[in-house]
Amino acid sequence: MSMDTYRKAAGEQPSHTELVRLDSVEMDEDDEILPDFEAEVDGRRVWVTAVLERTAVIEPAPGEPKVLVNRQRLMVDPTHLRVRHLASKEAARRGREAARQLRLQEHNPAA
Repeated sequence: MSMDTYRKAAGEQPSHTELVRLDSVEMDEDDEILPDFEAEVDGRRVWVTAVLERTAVIEPAPGEPKVLVNRQRLMVDPTHLRVRHLASKEAARRGREAARQLRLQEHNPAA
């Protein structure tokens, strides 16, 4: 969403959907919430630019400095969230181990 669209959306009356705390949104363990969505912090509309484990990076208004906010304070419409499924932690561990083995072979070809 461009900043111009963000300005327009911020001025519109919100639909009467129920907002929930971002930290209460249920997801699978291997899912992550993608950024770039509207939310509310202390009753003020903000734009979320990154979602981290316990916090989120928000832009209070276009051009204002970004701020780190605890996910408990961030109210969202769960229907507007986009989620991406990540590879399982076990698959990620296997990939790191394989990469480590390749590095060892490159540095020690006799092994």
